Amino acid sequence: MNKKTEKHGFLKFDRADLLYLAALTVIGLAIRLILRVVTTDDWAMYWDPWISDLKEMGFSYLATDRYDYTPTFVYILWVISKLPINPMTAYKGLHIALDFVAAVIMGKIAWKVTGSRLKSITAYGLMLLVPTIWANSALWAQCDIIFMTFLLLCFYYFFEDRPCLAMFFFGMAFVFKLQSLFIFPFLVILWVNKKVQLKAFLWIPALYFLSIVPAWIAGRPLMELINIYMAQGAQDVWSLSIKWPNIYQIIGNQFFLLEYASSGTWLILGILMILMYAMAQKRYRITNEFIVQMALFFAILTPWFLPHMHERYGCVADILAIIYALMNVKKFYFPLVHILLSFNSYMAYLGQLRFNEPSIYYGVWAFVELGLLVLVGLDIWKYMKNPENQLAPVKKEAA
Repeated sequence: MNKKTEKHGFLKFDRADLLYLAALTVIGLAIRLILRVVTTDDWAMYWDPWISDLKEMGFSYLATDRYDYTPTFVYILWVISKLPINPMTAYKGLHIALDFVAAVIMGKIAWKVTGSRLKSITAYGLMLLVPTIWANSALWAQCDIIFMTFLLLCFYYFFEDRPCLAMFFFGMAFVFKLQSLFIFPFLVILWVNKKVQLKAFLWIPALYFLSIVPAWIAGRPLMELINIYMAQGAQDVWSLSIKWPNIYQIIGNQFFLLEYASSGTWLILGILMILMYAMAQKRYRITNEFIVQMALFFAILTPWFLPHMHERYGCVADILAIIYALMNVKKFYFPLVHILLSFNSYMAYLGQLRFNEPSIYYGVWAFVELGLLVLVGLDIWKYMKNPENQLAPVKKEAA
């Protein structure tokens, strides 16, 4: 078989490739099957009781305020409650399956942006082997893989130059997790550069509204459903950083807790506004690499300043760092460092019954995260300063 293919053609594998992919699949599955029996506090305190209530109350459970996730996630739990199998097996099985779906999408993204069969296979394997992915779904019983899969589809369709469909999938990510907004500023930059139409942003509120309609019909007040993300933000306010290495791990987690919690939110909004305004002063060539750089930058920046960040909130930057390195092999260290940092935060939570602190002090990791932020920021700065990447401003039509 001819191993040379066109960059935007169909990806073809020879027999050795298929055997390698099969081996990666088996290894990825084996890791997850071993971990699937672990029962964590999150399962015991949240998902299992919610599923039990759904078994007892049926769809009318959606009318209550016992859940603080968006109804879309609870619809999934409702379906699981109807299945004749162990709920944890069904729950983890779904998220494990999505791990493999996300791995396939990651492979397609790598093929799209690099045209390399080797990098496409590598991307697939990395998504299966990266510890913050399998620990999230198979071990921890978290649901972050759902919104991350939609974000990967969002990026894939941006690379396909289909921005409306990309925004649809971003809206689907938002339906499941507020953390999708970490990278929202890069969408604004795309709009300024005429790569996304303003009307495409309507997917975000439209899909969210559609997602809450069944719960509304079930009886939960509309305003409660609209404000469910705000209600989430009002919880877990006992620490400025909940095991995520950001600025509050440097200045102190408990100092001026109430004051910094509010002012820190306004601070990051101000920083994002300044950056978006500065980046909107000129128009630039929007390449795939520039898209990834911007998204990765904001995925690191936002949780670095935002208070009450959990240990899982680096997961978006984890997957973007992989794409970032695949597009520029010289950046191979970037995902290695970021995933190590992120996984260290995971283990600090998952092992909290035995250990009170991670093996490396959070403040050290916070400076490491800041260093990564500066590095990707410098890449963006160099790109924007290059005259070849600057476009002429759009001429205004005469009145």
